[in-house]
Amino acid sequence: MKNILHITLILFFSLTIFSCAKKSSDISISVISVQESSEVSSSTIKEIEGTWVTNCNTATWNEQHYVIETITVSGSAFLWKWDEYFDSSCSDVYMIWTNNYSSLSLTNEVTFDDGSKGSQFTMNVDSQEGLMKTEAAVKDYNNWNWCGFSDWVLNTAKDYSGKKCGNNESYPARNATVNGVYKLDESSLLITKDSTTSVGSTVFIKQ
Repeated sequence: MKNILHITLILFFSLTIFSCAKKSSDISISVISVQESSEVSSSTIKEIEGTWVTNCNTATWNEQHYVIETITVSGSAFLWKWDEYFDSSCSDVYMIWTNNYSSLSLTNEVTFDDGSKGSQFTMNVDSQEGLMKTEAAVKDYNNWNWCGFSDWVLNTAKDYSGKKCGNNESYPARNATVNGVYKLDESSLLITKDSTTSVGSTVFIKQ
């Protein structure tokens, strides 16, 4: 028997953080109730299996750059990738951020403040990597000594898991557990891996 745990939240439009090598923010939808369960059907996770891609959007961590985000779910494996571009048509790539996770597991069903349903999830960090695709990116990140690295080179990934980067931002270590929540509406997915109480507005479309 599933127990219902009602979580009372102040309903407001908040800023939800999406992480890769940078942070971005979106107007969010808040969770107002959680349906706890000791077991979520394994068939439920199949609803998000496959590849999901965003449009070419302004990168909120750098308004002069643009980004296409890709999520790929296969069984309990979860990949989140950010292709960062110089141009608004997303054709001139600057660098690529790739986060790999394992042991994806759905935990609780939730209800959002707009009445829609979603699911909370957990997964473990395998890697969080930056890959410089231009000499400009190499120069920028070496000058910034980002994550303590000053030896970035072209087309060679570096894993920044467990490091402090940028404005003293701490990134989870390998094997650390992260918790998130998603909202699925037919072929559209809203998701965050940094909160279980709200989900952002960046739309991923099933491919």
